[in-house]
Parts: sequence; structure tokens; C-alpha cells
Amino acid sequence: MTDPDQKRILSPTSAPIFFSFFTWGFGTGAQHLARPLFAYALTGNTFLVAVVIGMNAIPRIFTGPITGYLADRVGRKPLAMFGAGLRGVSNVGQFMAGDFTTFLVLEFVGQIGVSMWNTSSNVLLSDMTTTGNRGRALALRQMSTRLGFVAGPALAGLVAATISLPAVFLINGASKVVIVLTVFFMVKETKPEPKVAVAPSATDAPAVEAESPRTVVFRAMRTRSFVALALTIIGFSMTQTAVLQALLPIYASQELGVGESGVGLLVGLAAFLAFLVAFPNGMLADRFGRKVSMVPGLLLLAAASMLLTVSDTFVLVLLAVSIQGSGEGMTMGTTHTYAMDIAPEEHRGSFLGVVMMFQAFGAFLGPIVIGSIYHNVGHAVAFGTLAVWLTAAALTMALLGKETAGPRAVASAESISIESGR
Repeated sequence: MTDPDQKRILSPTSAPIFFSFFTWGFGTGAQHLARPLFAYALTGNTFLVAVVIGMNAIPRIFTGPITGYLADRVGRKPLAMFGAGLRGVSNVGQFMAGDFTTFLVLEFVGQIGVSMWNTSSNVLLSDMTTTGNRGRALALRQMSTRLGFVAGPALAGLVAATISLPAVFLINGASKVVIVLTVFFMVKETKPEPKVAVAPSATDAPAVEAESPRTVVFRAMRTRSFVALALTIIGFSMTQTAVLQALLPIYASQELGVGESGVGLLVGLAAFLAFLVAFPNGMLADRFGRKVSMVPGLLLLAAASMLLTVSDTFVLVLLAVSIQGSGEGMTMGTTHTYAMDIAPEEHRGSFLGVVMMFQAFGAFLGPIVIGSIYHNVGHAVAFGTLAVWLTAAALTMALLGKETAGPRAVASAESISIESGR
């Protein structure tokens, strides 16, 4: 009999969801190209462009937990399809938008759909995997999405040049229609069947009432493993948004005089290295454990941020970005893998929804807090603050986080109580 932990991660059953991840990345990549350019075309104000990016994280903070709870109640597929559909509808509205306020409101609404998709698809993938293959599955998701990120902007640039910039939003909208159809026809619902209550025995022992999802999830959040995960995922999200999406392009162009092509090279290099590292890292995490991957990844991200505090040449920035991309490839998938491992099985949606809330909080905190330090104090303190957070997260995970896979996995009372929901 085949060990379920060793079953193939890419099969006729799972292939549609990975195709959906690629399609999502394809449309989102196009959106990433068009969103700042269109916002600037409407306003001519770079600050308002930053407002659009910063506000994207706000709806994801409260939508994640709600989506996770509903995924446990009504199923994963309905939430995934509704989220993708909502993002698609908002894209059609943005295609027709003629002023910044309308565009901003539609972007806010669309991000609710983004959060619903991210949370419910995470739960779907968690249901479809085990601790023995989950690291590779998350790595394959990361690679599928990043391939879309590469292909989407290429088509978007062609459409913007030959048709119009607003037409790019229709690419994202069309990609979401494809996802809705793929999930509806080709992805099976994975919501666990509710357990049948056991009748009282002849000894008239009192029946044990099932605990509410809120109680189970709250207990899971009180563990040392969750504290370590929360510090990790907030720090990682802060680094993603604050460094590559916000501060690094500004620092490279204003302080070092790097042109647009050079900035593009830096961002592209980080993405490419993260892509290369993803699957080998997933294999490492499955075979030897999540912490073996996650802790070194966090330390690499910390080293990259610390190097940026003293980088005064393009070569040093290039080295820092190379370290950043490698650390990102090691950390991104493993944090979600670890969250899926420690999630209570019967309330997985609710738990992962809370995790997505912490991720969104970090994405919001990064540009605001680290950007404010950068503006008021300087780049060295800003990047140094990130390095300190990431180092603290790495040490916390190394010392407090329970290993959930590999030979060092600990079958402690804590992990047993979380997984069983008792």
C-alpha cells in the first residue's frame, strides 16, 4: 500500500488548482504593471500611487478570518470562486473608471476578492496535502504563481502599447473568469465531513460537547509555535512590501543613481532566484523539517537587510538583492506550510484565515512603519530595523517553534491537542 505522505503532488486531481495558481499570477502580474501607471496617469501624484499600494492590505486584514470561518461552514470552493469573481468584476469596473476615487474604491473591493481567494485556496491546498508532501506542494504553488508573474506583465506591456493601458485590467478580469470555471468544473470540494456524534455508552458517561471553532482556534493561537509563526510571517510580509515593492527602487534610483532598467534588473533578479530556490527548498522542508528551511531563510533575509544599510554601490545592492531573493524563496512557502501543519484539522479554514490576517498586517505595516523610518531617519535605520525583526523571528522559531515534519518532528501533547481539536 502506498504511503499517503508520498503521493504525487501533481496529479489529475491536483493539477487544476496549480493551473489556477498560474492563472492567478498571470492576471495579477498584469495588474501590477498597470495599477501604478494608471493611478499616476489619473493623478500625476506619486504619493497617491503609494496610497493605492498601502490600502491594498487593509481589506485583507479583516477578510481573511471571515473567509476562513466561512470556508469551514460552507466549503472551500464557493469562497474561492466568489473571491476570484469579485476581483474580476472590479477589474471590469477599473477598465471603465475615469477618476481616481472610483479606481481606488474598485481596488479596495477587488482586494476583498483577493483575500478570499488567497485564504480559501490555501485551505484547499492544505486539505489536499499531508505533512510528507506539503513543502513540495507549496513550492510548486509558489513556482506556478511566479511563472504567471513573469508572463503576465509581458502581455500587459504589449496590450498597453498597442491598445490602451486600461485594457490591461481586462486581462486580469479574464484570468479570474478562467479560474472560476476551472475551480467549478475541475476542483473537488475538500471540506471535511462533520463528525457524527457518538451516542452515550451503557455506562451513562456524560457526553462530551464539541468545542466551538473559536475555542479551538484560540487555543491553537496560544501556543509557542503560533507565536513564532506570527513573528515570522509578519516580518516576512514587511520585508516583501517594504524592500522590493517600496524602498529599494527609491534607494537605488535616488541615492545611487540607478536607472529604471537597473531597478528592473534588481527586482527581476530577486524574483528569479526565489523561483529557482522554491522547489529544492520544498524538498528540503519535507525531508528534514520546516525549521531547517525557515530559520536559515529568515537569517538570509536579515543579512540582506543589514547589507543594505551599508550598500553604497550598485554591486553591493546587487549582492543584497541576490541574498534577498534566495531567502525569500526559502521562507515564503515554508511559512504557509508550517501554518498548515499546526492548523486544527476540523477548523483549518478559521485558523488559516487568522494567519492570513497576520500576513496582511505585515504587508500593511511594512510600507507605513519602515517607510516612515526611511523618510524621517534614513535608509540605514530603516533596513536595520527589518534586520533586527527578522533575526528575532529566526531565533524565536529556532527556540520555540515545534518541528512538524522530518526526523526531528516532535509528537508533543501540544501538537496532538492542536491537530485533534481537543
